Formats: sequence, structure tokens, C-alpha cells
Amino acid sequence: MDCHFLAVANQKGGVGKTATAVNVAAALAVLELDTLLVDLDPQANATGNLLNTAGTPGIADVLIDDVELQRVVRLTGRKHLSIAPGNSRLSSYIPKTRTELREKILPSSTRYRFVVLDCPPALGGSTVSALASCDEIVVPVQAEYLALEGLSSLITAVNRVRDGLEPVKTRYLLTMFDGRNRLAKEVEADLRRHFGGSVSRVVIPRSVRMAEAPGFRRTIFEHAANSGAADAYATFAEEVAVDVGR
Repeated sequence: MDCHFLAVANQKGGVGKTATAVNVAAALAVLELDTLLVDLDPQANATGNLLNTAGTPGIADVLIDDVELQRVVRLTGRKHLSIAPGNSRLSSYIPKTRTELREKILPSSTRYRFVVLDCPPALGGSTVSALASCDEIVVPVQAEYLALEGLSSLITAVNRVRDGLEPVKTRYLLTMFDGRNRLAKEVEADLRRHFGGSVSRVVIPRSVRMAEAPGFRRTIFEHAANSGAADAYATFAEEVAVDVGR
């Protein structure tokens, strides 16, 4: 089967983007689907979540210096899950072509069923390259005031970046959701009204255990396997995997 490139993107910070990238990648690996997580954020939070060592060399060396991808990919100690680490060099990355990222990964893509691209909370070089290179975009959306207005610039950027390329599937995922909060329910209703079937059936609940997990360098499945957040991310990953034919 072909490798499926999944970009996790939202220019707004604090919406659970890296948590989503890490835990979706981990959940796909639990399904025994070989997965590569590519940390495109100069802050390298996904790398710190999964590894005990710094992210050097990393994906920046592949993109900037033309280093072969497999020279920077690291095993995470979790079966079926590898990572191309991020580091601060990514802040200076300017793509030579829109789809450069995909072109650099493709020679190694037969090793993986999924490549998950964790984008920084900005519409800069690595995000542009990820949006142009992916087969699908996952947009984490926090259920809060003005959430929909915050999506407009991302949608505009996707349309601009993808101009002339194949259409891309966009999947919206509600994160840090508190079902007891009336505003959260209103935001969910608005999101489903605007985007219909593009909004995942799954919502990721607000969870203290989710916030704790990165500090222990654990995924939610390692830190709180029986939690609602773990169940939700597992269900979401299954949804993604089934839609692309696993």
C-alpha cells in the first residue's frame, strides 16, 4: 500500500496540535501500522515527548543540507513508531519547492504506512511544505470562543498552497473538550454546521493526564491507557486508518 502523509496543522497555538500528532502517530503504531512522525516545529516538543536525547541531527538536516532521511530517523522504543526529530534550525527553513518535503521523504516511504507531519503554530516554511506535501490535513480545534474565526487564515493558506495540486482531505478534530461546558457544545455545533462530515465523530476530552504525559516522555497510552483521552485518540486513529484502507 502507498504511504499516507498526514499533516497536523493549526496556526493557533495551544489547541493540542503536538499532542494530537504524537498520540495519533502512537495509536497508528499500536494498530501495527509502521508510522514515521516528522517533527517540523523548531521548538521540537514532539521530539522531547518521545526521546530522551536532543533532536540533532534531525529533519532540518534533510531539508536544508540534503542529508538522507534514514540517517536522521530514530527509533522511539515503541514498536512500529519512528521519528525524524525537530530542532531550532527549522526556523530558518525556506522550501525550494512547495512539495520538497514529500520529495525528500518519498525514497524511504515504502518503510511506512503513515507519515505524520507535526507542523509549528505558524504558516511559515515547514508548514507550507507540509500542507503542499500531505494527502490529508488534521486540524485540531479547541472548543473555545472565536474558534471558527481562527480557522479562516488556515483555510486560506491551504487553498493558496494547494493551488494547482490534487485536492486534499481536511479533517477537523475537537480537542480539550469539556462536555459540561455550554460554550464547548455550542462550538461543536457550529463546527459541525460549517464543515459537516469533515468534522471527526470523535472528540478529545480535556484531561489532566494528557497534560502530564509529555513531562514523563510518554504517550497518553503509556501514561493513562484507560483514560477517556486514550480511548478517543485510539478511536480517531482507527477512523483515519479505515478511511485510507489501513
